[in-house]
Amino acid sequence: MKHIQKKVKYDNEEKELEGLLFGDVDTDAWKQTVEEHASEEEQADELEEGEDNEVSFFFDSGPVPVVTEEEEEEESEIDYEAEDNEENTSDEEEDSDQEDVDSAWVDEDDKRLKISLIDNNRTKKLRRNEDEDVISGIEYSRRLRQQFTKIHPTPEWATLPSQKKRKSQDSSDESEGENEEDHLNEEERLDLLKSTMGILDKRSLNKTLPPQSLDIMRLKNGNRAARSKRAITTIAFHPNAQILMTGGLDKTLRLFHIDGKVNPKIQSVYFKDMPIFHAEFHPSGDQIVVSGRRRFFYIYDIQSGVIDRSPGIWGKDEKSLERFSISPCGRYIAFLGSTGVIIVVSFLTKQWFCDLKLNTSIASVDWSPDGKYLFGFSRDNEVYQFDVQQRECVKRWVDDGCTKATTIAVSKNEKYYATGSAPGIVNIYNNDVLKPGLVHPKPIKINDKLTTRIDGIVFNHDSQLMAIYSKVKKDQLKMVHLPSGTTFSNWPTQKTPLGKITDVKFSANSDYVAIANAYGHVLLYTLKHYALK
Repeated sequence: MKHIQKKVKYDNEEKELEGLLFGDVDTDAWKQTVEEHASEEEQADELEEGEDNEVSFFFDSGPVPVVTEEEEEEESEIDYEAEDNEENTSDEEEDSDQEDVDSAWVDEDDKRLKISLIDNNRTKKLRRNEDEDVISGIEYSRRLRQQFTKIHPTPEWATLPSQKKRKSQDSSDESEGENEEDHLNEEERLDLLKSTMGILDKRSLNKTLPPQSLDIMRLKNGNRAARSKRAITTIAFHPNAQILMTGGLDKTLRLFHIDGKVNPKIQSVYFKDMPIFHAEFHPSGDQIVVSGRRRFFYIYDIQSGVIDRSPGIWGKDEKSLERFSISPCGRYIAFLGSTGVIIVVSFLTKQWFCDLKLNTSIASVDWSPDGKYLFGFSRDNEVYQFDVQQRECVKRWVDDGCTKATTIAVSKNEKYYATGSAPGIVNIYNNDVLKPGLVHPKPIKINDKLTTRIDGIVFNHDSQLMAIYSKVKKDQLKMVHLPSGTTFSNWPTQKTPLGKITDVKFSANSDYVAIANAYGHVLLYTLKHYALK
């Protein structure tokens, strides 16, 4: 059988492929293949290089750290600690007027940071309103500077004349068309610790307090920003600003700016070797005297942050200086001695000035409004009137019906003298008790609404209101109208949660009344009759 050979037809692609496989290489086809392969490698290299460049310069500022409530409680809230020759170095910081100066270094990440003001209790005070939440890092830094300036304003001597002029112009522009009674100047609000300006002239001149009912409203606790973990033993309002001071057995003195809503904490000072039993503002408002059951006491300078430790009273062997009273004139400090002696110390020199002797131990003391006279209430129920400058007793009288003296208070206008006793009786006298030769005066009013020991009597600034309280039982507080002597029945009631009261104070213009208790709270109320109109 004869094979028939057919001519096979090859197309171009098959010829090229056959040449590549069996060596019959066509130079054009080989060059094309090499060029295509090289082109693919170049594209792959460019792609990899682009990916490498994109990853190498990626910045991640990371998540914003969030402090939990447990972590926040563990952090120290103390701004100062009582040590000898300690100074506040914060005066070297820049104020808000210098924010526009070019910084030596700027962190570009601040522009991308987003910070929540409500996630952390410490940053809530930086909000402009209650609904504000997230702000940028630059705005956060600016508000921190403003907060620092609020606490440590620029001293008057360090302010340039041009800055003073600009501030006065800005203040006048902002106040146009506004009611001055409704809006205090912004500089006045921020300059809380250094201002000696009285707030009383900003208030409307209210007249007689009605005796029927007390118009009062509960506000946020005065120390809600930093509650004491132990009993609060003493509170006081700043004489010239809306600042509340608290001190207690946790050895910490705290200052709060009282606005009735947030009441932010301004400063806190820790006295590591002394639980605080009593503290008072100096009438100038620049310093605070702090004492406890120790032979020494402290004087804290609010403006500079300096804490001076007074080693005690030279020549006196007093084991405790926990009870004292500063004269309204600011010249003297009267310490209650243990042997019936009132030890008067010069506030300027911190040295002994004189001794005022009573026949028996001292229950309580209080000053006349001008600081000239000191009234001492002895355990044998007698009231002594001392002329401090003359260092002598000028008058004595017996408290009517008193069985065990506990406290005495003199009204701010010196019209009323009130004495308290262990059975819960409060006698109210007028200034007839100062008449020469009157030894057994009769009280104009007797208040017996409390049945436990009277531990404190406090008059408000215009002497139309008097608070009396007892530490023995819970909710032992009464508010008394003057001159009628009637007790307000609408407040407090049996349902008012006051707790075991340790101290009561009125603010400088009586728009606030603060009530401290043994549970570490300071209850805050506003008296609408005296409130800012």
